Amino acid sequence: MVVNIKQQFKIYSLFILVIFSMSAQSSTVEEALEASKNNNDQEAVKIWTQLATADNAIAKYNLHRHYSSGKGVAKNKKLSDQWLIAATRSGLVQGYTSLNKKALVSGKGTQLTFNSGPLYWLEEQDEDLYTIQLASSQREESIVKMYDENHMIGKGGYYHYKNNDVDHYALIYGTYATVAEANSAIKELPKDLLKKSPWVRNIKSLKKISIKN
Repeated sequence: MVVNIKQQFKIYSLFILVIFSMSAQSSTVEEALEASKNNNDQEAVKIWTQLATADNAIAKYNLHRHYSSGKGVAKNKKLSDQWLIAATRSGLVQGYTSLNKKALVSGKGTQLTFNSGPLYWLEEQDEDLYTIQLASSQREESIVKMYDENHMIGKGGYYHYKNNDVDHYALIYGTYATVAEANSAIKELPKDLLKKSPWVRNIKSLKKISIKN
């Protein structure tokens, strides 16, 4: 059977598409995060792009961040906005909250975390990092309300502890490498939250007092 040039091109294109798809599937979010952790932003962008092409919402959001900051790729506001919209349309909450001006804005150094729920957020964080305690209450529903009103999904959570045998719940936000970074982020918090005198906490110490649910 004779195959003309156009058919050969279609077959070749399909072959490349399959190979690219397999490559995208073999790359993982963990690999991209590891590349970023090692300051290999170009490799991270490469992996995020592969994953985003495979319709990974997390990857789309992170491409938005890379094009916005210029890390690993030339800064491009148009592409940054396009990837943010794409992430939002894919249902990623972080994308939605970035579009929502009333939402908390992550301070410098904040790490995005994709977790199973706000009460379990603390357990998923690196013990060597710091976080900001926004408020505490004996009423869990009050803390949950604050969490929801500030659109904190993926940006923070709350933990359960006891003080003089009384149950308390504390709202925490963001992860930071140093106390200085966390204190800098506090200055950027909404005024309503600043009234509650937020303060920096060490994640390792919080895990020690947190009651496992």
